[in-house]
Amino acid sequence: MKVYLGRQPILDRRLNIAGYELLFRSSSANFCDLTDDTMATSQVIVTAVLGMGLDRLLGGKPAFINFDRTLLLGDWTTLLPPGRSVIEILETVTPDQEILAAACRLRQQGYALALDDCLDDRRTEAFAPFVDILKVDFLQTAPAEQGNLARRYKKLGIKMVAEKVETEADFRRALQQGYDYFQGYFFARPAVLQAARVPVSQMSGLRLMKQIQREELDFGAIEELVRHEVSFSHSLLTYLNSAVFHWADRVESIRRGLLLLGPGEIRKWGCMASLSSLGKDKPPVLQAQVLMRGRFCDSIASFAKLPLGESDPFLLGMFSLLDAILGRPLHGILDDLNIGRNIRNALLGAAGERDLLSLVLRIVKSYEVGDWREVDAAAQVVGISHEDLKNCYVESLQWVDTVFTPDEQKPRADPVSVPVGFRRDWETPATGTRLPL
Repeated sequence: MKVYLGRQPILDRRLNIAGYELLFRSSSANFCDLTDDTMATSQVIVTAVLGMGLDRLLGGKPAFINFDRTLLLGDWTTLLPPGRSVIEILETVTPDQEILAAACRLRQQGYALALDDCLDDRRTEAFAPFVDILKVDFLQTAPAEQGNLARRYKKLGIKMVAEKVETEADFRRALQQGYDYFQGYFFARPAVLQAARVPVSQMSGLRLMKQIQREELDFGAIEELVRHEVSFSHSLLTYLNSAVFHWADRVESIRRGLLLLGPGEIRKWGCMASLSSLGKDKPPVLQAQVLMRGRFCDSIASFAKLPLGESDPFLLGMFSLLDAILGRPLHGILDDLNIGRNIRNALLGAAGERDLLSLVLRIVKSYEVGDWREVDAAAQVVGISHEDLKNCYVESLQWVDTVFTPDEQKPRADPVSVPVGFRRDWETPATGTRLPL
């Protein structure tokens, strides 16, 4: 059976990454019947734990993994490390005595438990004594119900996750209501798009990013950019003289520094420096997503051997989020950059349905939200296999992980932040109590 595997970040109140929900579905269907959920989850556990390794996939963060009734009553959790796994109980599971006994057993084994798609109803009330986290769908619940749930259950020490938070207004409301964690794409959707031109410092970031994606680096052009942008000069010399390198003498020259680094390290530094310039006052997870889109697009095009001519799929992926990074309409940014017609048309939806650049971007965007039907349809036209697509995704995650630590904005060589503990401190309740069903 084919299983797609993706991840979606769960952010804390400071927009740092607290964990990831693993997204999965059989590629032959995109619906949630019992058999599909059970098979897909079991396959993703085997793939994530035994095939890739959770540390490589999640960068040391906890994993939220969906469990249906069959899996909750089985032994699949034995493959998952308790301190790094959150068992997410699906909305299809009812809180009968057998399920609540299983919840107690999982908590005793050290797992944190989350309840998905909570409403202000008897089901949530019945599960509440047995779980650590409640997830509330902000697309399916009214603001009054969202607030009632937070006020009622935070008193019990339960952590509240607002999911499917799609706008900044939703995020601000969830903050005011006291939610602890947030999941959705609000950070990639600018609240206000202004028509002003890109500031000089951000324009320099775009130019540097464009330079470092050339197959043959133009050292002279890069040196010119760095010399005329104080933040780049400072960033480069700081990087050169950090503990990552062991030069005989301190490096004080931009030209000498670039020559010492060579193409590979210049690209690594350039990605971080340009993103830092572009993403001022933006959540670090958005900057990481920009890199991920670029790398994933590039990897797909390479694996599928797509004839894209001079069009750069890395730039395609990165530029697809420039409106969120810069807070301006995308067409205006593309005018400033004088971007090529093919990439421009793909970004603005002006290319044909079978345009290769558009299809690559469609795959990447659909993968992010777990829309596997769309992924399958576009991948079939592009001509990339399920296995190659999975490999492209994992390789792209690992590449981003080597150049960028989203919640610290530092090279991965620095210490990783301490994992979030989602479990609350309380005695596991007895399951013989009368349930409010």
